[in-house]
Amino acid sequence: MKVSKKSILFAAMLVFASGLIYFYAAFSQSKESMDAASQIQTMFFTVSGIAFVPLGIWMLKNRLYSRAPYVIATIISVAMIGFYVASRTVNLPVVGIQDDTGPIDIASKVVQGTIIITSALLMPHLKREQLAILSKSK
Repeated sequence: MKVSKKSILFAAMLVFASGLIYFYAAFSQSKESMDAASQIQTMFFTVSGIAFVPLGIWMLKNRLYSRAPYVIATIISVAMIGFYVASRTVNLPVVGIQDDTGPIDIASKVVQGTIIITSALLMPHLKREQLAILSKSK
């Protein structure tokens, strides 16, 4: 199966969407409160959003030459889902146990889950495409 440009574009758009969701979460958190815990959450969401933007650009520019952006997107998404679960089950030092779940939370986890699935489906095909490109260039 040949990896289409549409599937790479879909993966990159998911990454951009995740970044936008985190920028919106940072903005919402900054409007909610100005205490130390809220400021730390705002910084965390902002850094998360910033991490996803260059990753999406890398996916678009990279195309088939490396699986690295897909691996990194998967690792970041798994980590973000893990942080979310931890913040709901463990008393974290700064924010405590979070008990609120809203549309932003659900949207970000759905997008991140889709990033994980899409990257996992693309990576084996990307390796085959890389080998095909290398064999044609010889």
